[in-house]
Amino acid sequence: MAAIAAPGHGERAAAIVLALTIVTMLAEIAAGWWTGSMALLADGWHMGMHAAAMGVAVFAYRFARRHAGVGRYAVGAHRAPDLGAFANAVMLAVIAVLVAGESALRLVSPERIDFSTALIVAVVGLGVNLLSAWLLRDAPHDHGCGHQHRDNNREAAFVHVLSDALTSGLAIVALWCGRQYGLAWLDPLMGLVGAAVILRWSAGQLRRSANALLTADGAPMPERAGECGHHH
Repeated sequence: MAAIAAPGHGERAAAIVLALTIVTMLAEIAAGWWTGSMALLADGWHMGMHAAAMGVAVFAYRFARRHAGVGRYAVGAHRAPDLGAFANAVMLAVIAVLVAGESALRLVSPERIDFSTALIVAVVGLGVNLLSAWLLRDAPHDHGCGHQHRDNNREAAFVHVLSDALTSGLAIVALWCGRQYGLAWLDPLMGLVGAAVILRWSAGQLRRSANALLTADGAPMPERAGECGHHH
């Protein structure tokens, strides 16, 4: 029975970010319920979807690590992180559509916002996202034999964190302007802008991870895995 490899940087970082995301999600949902703020509740559930996506990333890492040298999984296990990246990109696109729909609804039917409370939560959320982005910063994945390739699973998780940081940053600007100048319409408008940017990022991640899974040049996946000259 092959020994199970130790967790790599990408897996450890994704696990830490998952824990941070879950804690922040629960805090936002609790704060939204306590203050009666639907905006905070929506943001909390939005972060919950990112927690689910991060869970997919952690699972993909662990699956690839545990089955990399096990019988029928030996050749294809390296595809698990790329498959996780593809799933993350799909969920990211779904989140963007939901954000756009909610933002459009609030432009038509504005709701009262507790700007002060929402600002505090948004600032805390941005801090968590920046810390998570630092944990998931670029680190090429080494296959040995001098070969390195981009970790699409880590990149997908990183894009999730960036999208959260973007929406938190836009929320801070919009909420501050709403509190200071009464420009409440900026909140849903910034939501639409953020959704458009997220959709563009998710489209790029879908293309990259799909190319990694199927190979754009038609070369068989085992060669991309680079068995370092071993052929059977």
